Amino acid sequence: MINITGGKVTNVQIDAGDETPEVGGKAAESLARSLLDAGGTAGVDTVSGATMTSNAVLSAMDACLAQAVQE
Repeated sequence: MINITGGKVTNVQIDAGDETPEVGGKAAESLARSLLDAGGTAGVDTVSGATMTSNAVLSAMDACLAQAVQE
């Protein structure tokens, strides 16, 4: 889930409840901070050891941002 206020990403939450806490869970925390800081996926790298999770999160972020632009 992302929040956008005034055209800027103001919050990113990633549900990693089905992920391995030590791998996917840690990756989700790191990615949420990186995506919030970047305001999108540009320049955000995947997390080593959690490439599939990272790619899924980045794709979801892009989809959320595309939906927000359409609304």
